[in-house]
Amino acid sequence: MMIGGYGPSTAQGNPLRRFSADAQGDDAPIGQIAGPDTQLYQPAFGVYEPDEGVVYVSDFDGRAIRVYSATATGNAAPIRVINPSSIAQTRANAPVSAHGELGVIVSNCCIATFPLHADGNDVSAIRAIDWGGSSNSTTRLYNPNALTYLPGSDEYAVIDNDPAPPQATRLVFHARTANGNVAPTRLLTGAGVAHAVGLAHDRATHRLFVLRQAPPDVNDVQHGSIAVFDESASGDAQPLTVIEGEATQLDLIVGQYWAGLGFDPYTSRLMASSNDNSGNAALNRVILFDYAAGVGGNIAPVRQLQGSNVSPYYPGTPFGVPAEIIFRSGFEPAQQAH
Repeated sequence: MMIGGYGPSTAQGNPLRRFSADAQGDDAPIGQIAGPDTQLYQPAFGVYEPDEGVVYVSDFDGRAIRVYSATATGNAAPIRVINPSSIAQTRANAPVSAHGELGVIVSNCCIATFPLHADGNDVSAIRAIDWGGSSNSTTRLYNPNALTYLPGSDEYAVIDNDPAPPQATRLVFHARTANGNVAPTRLLTGAGVAHAVGLAHDRATHRLFVLRQAPPDVNDVQHGSIAVFDESASGDAQPLTVIEGEATQLDLIVGQYWAGLGFDPYTSRLMASSNDNSGNAALNRVILFDYAAGVGGNIAPVRQLQGSNVSPYYPGTPFGVPAEIIFRSGFEPAQQAH
């Protein structure tokens, strides 16, 4: 697992940290990418791209996509930086190696597609799906987050919300090849995606995972859950299963929030990160669930990481990298003599 976060300034950028699959509690990371040469400021979201052996990192207020060798460690400079002014604040990205493209949430409003191997600040987008928050709401993109790519249907999916009260959340799907002021291929709406705050995808089981955080109840508890859908779901489809209940530790008290949801295909684990509005890093947390098709109900996490080792500031969305990448990074445990 790797995870970044939101640093308070360019001089105090959040590191990109790497944890072993066995990490628990306040265990230290096995390694990290950190230091001035990294250019990292707010690496809120990342994706491991196996064909290249790199990670594509959305540096939110650094206003760039930074690309690092997956085995990089320490004060390592990025291999490439994609930072035209059109990117602005970027929440998420989705490499599509089969087509040589990179989908990016740009300016907190739209989905732009760049050449996968682009570099520099004068790169032009190949295509861009327009904002739909004005009087022309054709694209249904208003405040998109948590971009993911679905290879089976060749679509992008994002969490979004209706601009009109009560601003109900929904999943919006667009064809990868969409351009301009175009309608979505489908929407996933209704109670199943209400209060969505995180989105992840498992290509092996063809499942979409939606992390939900309900408004506070009378006891100031915000009930959390992970709804599981078939990747082809649309309309008001109901979840196939839901992970929820006291044992899951998905419920939060007022003042805490879920930062993001990831899926690690190398361990088949769901990973949810959370923090407190106070910025107290001791309250940072990542909980991990083993996942197989059909899993749901009141299940306990298999691992929980907590404290400032998760992030010294505010955590981002965790993402998966294979174990051999961790070991090749020079952080494998020393072998005992026999």
